[in-house]
Amino acid sequence: MIIPIISGYTAAILAVLTVVLMMTVGKARQTAGITLGDGGSEELLFKIRRHGNLIESAPLFLILLGFLESAGGPTNAVTGLAIVYVVARLVHAYALSGKDKPMPARAVGALGTVIGLLGTAGTLAWQLSTLG
Repeated sequence: MIIPIISGYTAAILAVLTVVLMMTVGKARQTAGITLGDGGSEELLFKIRRHGNLIESAPLFLILLGFLESAGGPTNAVTGLAIVYVVARLVHAYALSGKDKPMPARAVGALGTVIGLLGTAGTLAWQLSTLG
């Protein structure tokens, strides 16, 4: 039995990032007195999207990564894909931390996310095909 250690660490890191981003949304909502939606606040909109963009892809990525690692996927590939995805999500969160942040960072974060997802999916499909 293979225990998905790398996937577990990646999930823990992404959980911390999720909570941090969730707390920034909550604090901004409290400060602005907005309980639902963004109330027309561009700052709150950025914070909501930072959190939402992570939540939209992290669960799928972690499922794919966990399956890949559990199926005996190459450790270097599992580690590399986890690093690419986590760094991409950090860069993306930075890019959406305010309207004065560089938008090329958002593109880099989005591209890294896509590479992480497709790379993991492709490697998983390859790994499963070798099992028989």
